[in-house]
Amino acid sequence: MKRLDAIFRNFRLLLAQVSKQLETTRRLLGERSDELTRGLQSSENYIDTQRAMIENDCYSLIARNQEADDETISVLRAVIIVVGNLERISDYSINTVRQARQLQDAQRLRRYEYGEYFELLATGVSLVEEALIGRDSEMAMRICRIEEKLDDLYRNDYLEILHELRDSSEPEPLVLSMFCLHYLERMGDALLNIGEAILSAAVGERLKVQQYGMLDKALSSGGGLARPIDDVDVSSIWGTKSGVRVGAAQATTPEGPRRVLFKEGDPEKLRKELASLERWEEIAPGLAPRVVEYQQKETEAALLLQFLEGRTFQDVLMNSEPPMCEQARTRIEQTVEGIWDRTRESELINAHYARQMSDRLEDVFRLHPRFRGSDVQIGAVKAPSFASLLSQARGLDEELPAPFSVFIHGDFNIDNILYDSLTDRLHFIDVYRSRRQDYVQDVSVFLVSIFRLPVAEPRIRANLNRAARGFMSFARRFARERDDATFEARLGLGLARSFTTSTRFETDSDFANVMRQRATLLLETLLEHHGSPWADYHVPDDVLIY
Repeated sequence: MKRLDAIFRNFRLLLAQVSKQLETTRRLLGERSDELTRGLQSSENYIDTQRAMIENDCYSLIARNQEADDETISVLRAVIIVVGNLERISDYSINTVRQARQLQDAQRLRRYEYGEYFELLATGVSLVEEALIGRDSEMAMRICRIEEKLDDLYRNDYLEILHELRDSSEPEPLVLSMFCLHYLERMGDALLNIGEAILSAAVGERLKVQQYGMLDKALSSGGGLARPIDDVDVSSIWGTKSGVRVGAAQATTPEGPRRVLFKEGDPEKLRKELASLERWEEIAPGLAPRVVEYQQKETEAALLLQFLEGRTFQDVLMNSEPPMCEQARTRIEQTVEGIWDRTRESELINAHYARQMSDRLEDVFRLHPRFRGSDVQIGAVKAPSFASLLSQARGLDEELPAPFSVFIHGDFNIDNILYDSLTDRLHFIDVYRSRRQDYVQDVSVFLVSIFRLPVAEPRIRANLNRAARGFMSFARRFARERDDATFEARLGLGLARSFTTSTRFETDSDFANVMRQRATLLLETLLEHHGSPWADYHVPDDVLIY
């Protein structure tokens, strides 16, 4: 592409100017020169103009060339990030010189061997062109690692300056020196951004250096794909509310194409998921994905899992005819009934649904302030706010323990269940919250995850309503056959909890209010029934129909 060639010509000019700025900045820290200073300042405008021109050309090429391949798009996105950070290095150069000119003694900074900073920065900038054009991940990692070395240099100088400040009668030169060195350290942060942008272009997905390292180690292992990440096709699938990144990786092996699912993020959450997956493998082999590899390092971890075929139950309900929806729901009911019976233990256990609501209420009010409300009284009629209603319901938690515990999914949303219609097999995913608990928690989460899909199209809504009624009927039968007398009351609390907490992620205030109203109705009916036998309480059937 001619336009792409033009972009890289301007990119090379920008790189050359930034390199020159670094050399000039280094000289100006050791000597005073008005001529050099004016040259440095005038180059700032040139660099700003070049950056803007390159960015505009990149955006224009992305917008106009609909046939551009993914690799070209990835490179153009990387160029945009790289030129922005090159301009940042330029700005830091100007700021460094401005601070240095306030020093009375131009030689003062030499005590801190700032030359090492510039040598590292020059090395990093010199690698950028080849790394970006060649989408060279190894070279990009070298650029990223320069930031760590600059951090180490700055940390040592910072501690030395702090030590000198304690006994110094002239703190100003020390403080100015610290500012100068800090700007040099921040140039390292810009280099890190540049390196990560090139890594992302090489892999095809946005990755930070720690993420790249963890995935590369996991994928290269014998248990993984036995291929370095550069030889693997990595594609992001989704991100979860828990902050864990989920994606797929595929490589050609001697045995043929092989795919794995990867999860990358918080080690604590991934360790929990690893333990849950191992437990699920004991309870129901093949239900949850098999663990392929796990790697952990400080604040990052990567978990490779068996890639499972199938569609989420949400997708089935949204895009299938009623017979397929019924087939999938029946398989879900048969599966969870078997699991609940196999793992059932006679013990009182409490999910504390009202407390869970209270713990998340401020998050709800933050997104929907009008839900906070206030108590209202008209004559003898009192209308408590939702918070007051919930406060009254807190006492119900202790009255309503479950008579037995089972091993639950813990986040039993309909998009965490995969169904393969070809084999009539079911799989659970995203199981890091799995534990022993009241099965009603999974029931209520499942039912509300059906309700909260904001779909009004009659055919799809009919699928959703049938699924909710059918699963509710199944859960009631399960409870009745196992003499669970407080099932309906706990379900009322559980549904109120799920309706309430779901509003945290619903930006449509009208639909969020529909869920809040249902939570209010359930709490009111529970409080009205309080004092009567809980076995006589019944969740209103229409509460799940929208």
